[in-house]
Amino acid sequence: MSVFKVVSSKLASEIDQELMGPKVGFTLQQLMELAGFSIAQTIQREYPLGQNNNKKEVLIIAGPGNNGGDGLVCARHLKLFGYDPIVYYPIASKRTPFYGQLVKQLEFFQVPILTEEQSARWVDYLKPDKTLCIVDAIFGFSFKPPMREPFGSIVEEMHKVEDKIPIVAVDIPTGWDVDEGPVSSPHLTPSVLVSLTVPKPCSKFIKSARTAHYVGGRFIPKQFAEKYGFEPFSYQGTDQILKL
Repeated sequence: MSVFKVVSSKLASEIDQELMGPKVGFTLQQLMELAGFSIAQTIQREYPLGQNNNKKEVLIIAGPGNNGGDGLVCARHLKLFGYDPIVYYPIASKRTPFYGQLVKQLEFFQVPILTEEQSARWVDYLKPDKTLCIVDAIFGFSFKPPMREPFGSIVEEMHKVEDKIPIVAVDIPTGWDVDEGPVSSPHLTPSVLVSLTVPKPCSKFIKSARTAHYVGGRFIPKQFAEKYGFEPFSYQGTDQILKL
């Protein structure tokens, strides 16, 4: 269990609202860029190139919301880091043009994107001898069971290989409630959890022997952190991540 302060889903939502409010002025795009970069840096730290039988493929499974957007940004940075990311994006978000722009950026960098029409192909990447890790960027705060399709079937397939291919969960593992932890069956047990901004209560349910825990998203000054009841994290040098 982490010794660091966690914040509830309600408080985490208030933090995001203030960060993107008129007084602070961050945009969703800025925060998502920092989050995606943090996830990519965590993967580089945990699974550096040149090890693991020289595997380079990373499968990113992106949901339709902000969690999925973080995954799309992560894929771009992984490509620049020298990995071979493949994105499975079965339900593309139409809420804002920004998500479409992220897809165009991936196309620009020649990152393969599997859509709903190509859904039969994504399981081809669930191969332990080829895939370095899987990024779980499916759901975030909004998840409530039961899990809708196609994500129920996707999680079932991921669950089958989670002991063979490491899963890197973005903020909240799929099948987990942000406050209550694992609530859906099956749910994913990640090898790595990347908590964004500050850990959520669900992180208390991870076991350190199974899951490495990082915090990422280095954009909180000391006085802001203290306002919301947690100490700022001791990031080192230019790192965007810290292992807890």
